Amino acid sequence: MVALRCLYLIALVFWVGGMVALGALAAPAMFDVLELHHGVGGRLEAGDIFEEMLRRFRFFEYGSATIILGCLTALSYSVPRPRAIGIRIVTVAAMLSLSLYAGLGITGQIEAVQAEIQNNVASVGDTGQFSDRFDTLYTRTTSLLLLNLAGGLSLIYWEARARVA
Repeated sequence: MVALRCLYLIALVFWVGGMVALGALAAPAMFDVLELHHGVGGRLEAGDIFEEMLRRFRFFEYGSATIILGCLTALSYSVPRPRAIGIRIVTVAAMLSLSLYAGLGITGQIEAVQAEIQNNVASVGDTGQFSDRFDTLYTRTTSLLLLNLAGGLSLIYWEARARVA
């Protein structure tokens, strides 16, 4: 049981830590620096780089969620059964659903906007429509990331609370 809890916590810490590193550090720094040095082209380049970073993180994220769900499911059959195990399982399942939507749904929309931009290179002077759509998708992705972060922090809270009680 201790090994399952440790594996669960390690996967959770990597997942939550990865979200913080990407969302709070990597993305803002990349967009700020590349846009400062290259203007609109730098913003597009930053989008390409961050999209690739997210694509790679998604596999890690899905793997972490699978490990966490497996550990929590096994722990739900143990005696004594950890408190609020059902809430934890539902939280991880919701987090995974949000991640899948962001990875499979929003990523495709971002790629479509980028393809439109590349197809309309001649009119790059008017990037407002693309910029607005990209900003909307970026905001949606950020919101989902924050929801997942809140879910991950709530799981950490449940574990900390279980240790004190």
